[in-house]
Amino acid sequence: MGMLLPSWRRLLILPTSFRSQPRASLMKLIWLEDFLALLQAGTFSRAAAMRNITQPAFSRRIQMLEEWLGVQLIDRGSAGLRLTPLGERYTHEFRALLMQAQELRNRIQADQQGARRILIAAQHTLTITWLPGMLRLAQQHASGVELGVDSQDRGQSIARFAAGEASLLLCMEDDVPLEATLPHAQRLPLGVERIIAVSAVTAGGSPVHSLHASRSTRLLGYPAQSFMGAILYRHCLPPLMDRYDVRVVQESGFVAGIKEMALAGMGMAWLPERLIIRELKTGTLVRVGRELPEVEVPVSLYRMAPRGAASASATDQIWNLFEERAQQAAPPV
Repeated sequence: MGMLLPSWRRLLILPTSFRSQPRASLMKLIWLEDFLALLQAGTFSRAAAMRNITQPAFSRRIQMLEEWLGVQLIDRGSAGLRLTPLGERYTHEFRALLMQAQELRNRIQADQQGARRILIAAQHTLTITWLPGMLRLAQQHASGVELGVDSQDRGQSIARFAAGEASLLLCMEDDVPLEATLPHAQRLPLGVERIIAVSAVTAGGSPVHSLHASRSTRLLGYPAQSFMGAILYRHCLPPLMDRYDVRVVQESGFVAGIKEMALAGMGMAWLPERLIIRELKTGTLVRVGRELPEVEVPVSLYRMAPRGAASASATDQIWNLFEERAQQAAPPV
């Protein structure tokens, strides 16, 4: 496995790879896109629809990716979508490498067309909830600027921003705002994301999973070392553990995957409210007990503080646009 990531990097960034084996190289990129689409969709059927192919053909392409790598990425023995330890370990690297190839292509095209392009590093969940509205706002009011997106977990997004590889950072905040550890960065508060407890519903409309003193409650959780896991174990579970038997039955760092497992009735889960607005409106997910903790997590945009006097860079233009909208108390979501 030590050579796995360098071989992907060579595949993605060396032109000779495409010249020598163009069809094989492109197929491997397609398989990688399939795998990431599966993580986003949460199920094989939805991912196949997203990729506009049949489910058997989609499943076969995932298998071909696994055969090419020589490892199993999907744990097919578990209920719902679950990655193997190797799948979990390398998913973020796969995503980053594909993003590098796409970003290189976009920069070349933007440069050819004379457009100004900046990259925003965004926490995974926010690319589904907050970022689409921000991109629409930029498209409508920042002509001549293209906003590229690098979707990573929170730690990797922060690292890319701190290393100067991204001009903007969109993330949820911990108990202490990130600006405390990034002294040269400017913070723009955009609003809050509420994390609430939800469950699928029975035929009668009541939660499938709720808290009872007489039986254990199935919980869909997050790894303790992840951002969402820290919220869960720090703010949500402590008030419950002395009164109820709560059992974590599935665990994943992919919030969209936890949402799909909750919809499948596998357990209750704490999820970002904006991620499940549609499901709450349609009643496929319902709140579990108003007495359960809910957590308001600040959402912020960061940039490195500009040097010197007035600046007219593309980053400044986008920043000023979002700052004006935030001051109107109408976050671009």
